[in-house]
Amino acid sequence: MTAAFAKKLVFFSTAALTTPVFAAATAPISIAPPEPGVTMDFQRDVYPILKANCIACHNKTTTKADLNMETPALMKKGGESGVGILPGRGADSIILQAAAHTWDSVMPPKGNKVGAVNLTPRELGVLKAWIDQGAKASEKHEQQIAWQPLPPGLNPIYSLAMTKDGRFAACSRANQIFIYDLATRQFVTRLTDDALIKQDIYKNAGVAHRDLVQSLAFSPDGARLASGSFREVKIWRHEKGAPVTRKAGLAAGPAAARLSADARQIVSTDKSGALLVLDAASGKVLKTISNVNAAGIKLIAIAPDSSKAAVHGADGALAIWNLQDGRSLAVKPGVTGVRALTWTRDGKAVATAGEDKIIRVWPLPEGAGAELSPAKELKGATGAINVLETGAGPDHLLTAGDDGIVRLWSIAGGKVAREFKIAGVASLALSIDGRQLAAGCGDGAVRIWDAQTPKQVAELRGDLESTRRMAALDWEIAARTMDSTFQTAEIARIDADTKALDDRLKKSNDAIAAGKKALPDKQKAVKPAQDAKAAAQKAAGDVTAELAKAPGGKPDAALEKKNKEAQDKLMAAVKAEETAVAAVKTAEDQIKDAEAEVKIVSDARTKNTKLTADAKAALDAAKQAAAKATADLTALKTTVSKDATKPLAVGFSADGQQVAAALANGSLRAWSVTSGAALDLVEATGSLTGASVAWESSGSWVVCGADSTTTRVPAAAKWALEKVLGGEMPGSPFVDRVTALRFSPDGRTLAAGGGEPSRTGDILLWETAAWKLAKKIEERHSDSVLSIDFSPDGRLLASGGADKAVRITDIASGGQVRLFEGHTHHVLGVSFRADGRILASSGADNVVKIWDMITGDRKKNIDGWDKEVTSLQFIGATDQLLTSAGDNRVRLVRDSGAEVRSIAGLPDFMHGAAGTATASVLIGGGQDSVLRVWDGATGKEMAAFAAK
Repeated sequence: MTAAFAKKLVFFSTAALTTPVFAAATAPISIAPPEPGVTMDFQRDVYPILKANCIACHNKTTTKADLNMETPALMKKGGESGVGILPGRGADSIILQAAAHTWDSVMPPKGNKVGAVNLTPRELGVLKAWIDQGAKASEKHEQQIAWQPLPPGLNPIYSLAMTKDGRFAACSRANQIFIYDLATRQFVTRLTDDALIKQDIYKNAGVAHRDLVQSLAFSPDGARLASGSFREVKIWRHEKGAPVTRKAGLAAGPAAARLSADARQIVSTDKSGALLVLDAASGKVLKTISNVNAAGIKLIAIAPDSSKAAVHGADGALAIWNLQDGRSLAVKPGVTGVRALTWTRDGKAVATAGEDKIIRVWPLPEGAGAELSPAKELKGATGAINVLETGAGPDHLLTAGDDGIVRLWSIAGGKVAREFKIAGVASLALSIDGRQLAAGCGDGAVRIWDAQTPKQVAELRGDLESTRRMAALDWEIAARTMDSTFQTAEIARIDADTKALDDRLKKSNDAIAAGKKALPDKQKAVKPAQDAKAAAQKAAGDVTAELAKAPGGKPDAALEKKNKEAQDKLMAAVKAEETAVAAVKTAEDQIKDAEAEVKIVSDARTKNTKLTADAKAALDAAKQAAAKATADLTALKTTVSKDATKPLAVGFSADGQQVAAALANGSLRAWSVTSGAALDLVEATGSLTGASVAWESSGSWVVCGADSTTTRVPAAAKWALEKVLGGEMPGSPFVDRVTALRFSPDGRTLAAGGGEPSRTGDILLWETAAWKLAKKIEERHSDSVLSIDFSPDGRLLASGGADKAVRITDIASGGQVRLFEGHTHHVLGVSFRADGRILASSGADNVVKIWDMITGDRKKNIDGWDKEVTSLQFIGATDQLLTSAGDNRVRLVRDSGAEVRSIAGLPDFMHGAAGTATASVLIGGGQDSVLRVWDGATGKEMAAFAAK
């Protein structure tokens, strides 16, 4: 039904519609009634007809002529012309008449743009029968969705997210969610809803939702991930076990202990000289070997397969013991000056080194009880050797000593294969593949070297907590610097405004002075003008009297001339008096207006004075806060750089991606070898005299002290489903896809945006403590909500929708406080700047718009994209915006419009991007299903994760 049609109907009352008033524009369409006795159902029989040919122009969003035909109630309500259907009177209902072409305006109109066609006689019969039967609505019923598996190969990344600290990234592919560790640049897991696996549709793990995942958001602390899909949001919790410390329980008091390479066993010795084999997890004594060395055991080395142990005693005896049956396999007394002991990689020999700078390799003899004899003596060290470790292969050994050189030795060649100049080495480890060397140094640093070149590739210091504190201080400095910039500009603006006010004030005061100076003269001119007027009136009156006395009432020419002159003088006098009076009033009004202007300007100037004082105070506070944060950051960096806590032991994870150090203060620190990022920390538990560290196959670091106390630190963590909000069952608060998610800055609220496409744009707010629906803001947009963001103070929520609008909602009241219009297509992204004074929005109209939250004005349009700008995010406390777009680019631009960096030439349409607070790491994903990781400083790709 067109607007023209509806407007024509307004001229006729409902009663007048029983027959057409005008001749039909086209031939009527016959009506074929359905079979007798058939009851029509609106949803089953009528709605499909209307949807195909009427509802495209008469729906909630496109309501032509104010007529909505989506429900019986709305059709009864009608539009601009009144009711559209009369229950029980199909022939009299204008909707049927228009569809049957028996009314002046016919529906659908010829040449319409939605492809609607004339109803068939059968369809008209169905419509008329339904109206005749009362035009009833269908009974409401819930229909269970028959879910089918998504087709294979449907893997575009439609949504992605990054934790605030930049440690983890998540991306969606179809109904799956992938988690990646950005520090180690490794795939972590696919999230799995076990309830879906139990159903017949999905057989394998890794399915998070039934339908496509449309949105993702991490909580501020990174402990939760929210994912949105069709009519549901799922909350996933990052569950990482806390470090577990097992205190030594040996009554005799251990004197030395060593952890096996697989971290499953500990070989310890007590003061009586016995060897004890312990289960590393429980501390249970598995084997006791008595009378190993009564003088006491100083050094222990465990064979790679954990079947044997080599020990060196205080009396100089070197011995090898079978840990399974407790037999002595070999011994060599009088081996003095030994500082370090280890096994070869193949477990066929042990090696010793120490004060005499010589490495001796002792093959394991055949038979039990034989005497050890060195097969090789490796010479060439220029200082006493303090550290001796197994090499990557059976032919290699690693040493470090007092000469500040780490040497890789070839046993077969009897010489040094490679040297590394590393001073003060306290511990060494080689990755399993032999490519990387870790050296724990006396200055507290762990240095990573390329074992092949050899070159140092990283210096690792600090821990996770200090890294987080540095990041927080960096943020504080950037935020306060931004505030300083704003306040400085604000002071300049106010000063310029005050200068303009001063000019206005001077002009007003000058006007008052000039007016007051001229007013007395103007006032003096009034009396003479009044006197002249009175004299002119008298003279004119005298002439009038003479005219009355003229004979026969006919004055002569002279008298008439005299009368005219008198009247002219009177008119001139009246005008002169009016001019004089007006001049006085004008002068008085000018003075009054100028005085009012002085008050307005003075009040504005007083206000500006206060604003300037406030801005200066805010500027001083921002500078002081920035200075304090800078000083704190400098002090923290100095503390970290000067921390000389000795790494007593270092070790690599099985994949070589992590390195851990056990420190002399009892703490454990772990880092990513690839990025150098701090990963884990166990706080200091007390001074250690010796330690060993190993990677357990389950994904944990295990540290063993000299007293056999162990600490197990889970490096791997799992993501578990915590809560499902909504779902497919009746009563879900979500009516359709959840296309936008965001946690509030304090993590206490989750905002979810969505709605029914082309009908509603809803926002739901959830309290995260108990996952209670706190507020449902229905129809904030007239189409789906596609993007949301909280203001930094958490009081406002910005939302962008398919209705081309950006709306600002007050969280407390739920009311709309601002509306920003200007986009000509869907608003795909919104982001507040860290100070909350600026909001950016991006759209399918290929543009980014910058909005002033203080004035409500649009500050700038930023162009330069060839296709949709699919996402945007303000980077940290800066003016930089990270964007993704359909033109195969990820761009970093300032809110002034200047481009910082463009990562161009990507393979396909990009749906999303995210970055760390310093833009040091950027991620992006799109149609080609690859999650890419870039160095934000250079734009260089550091990793690319394809679908698995």
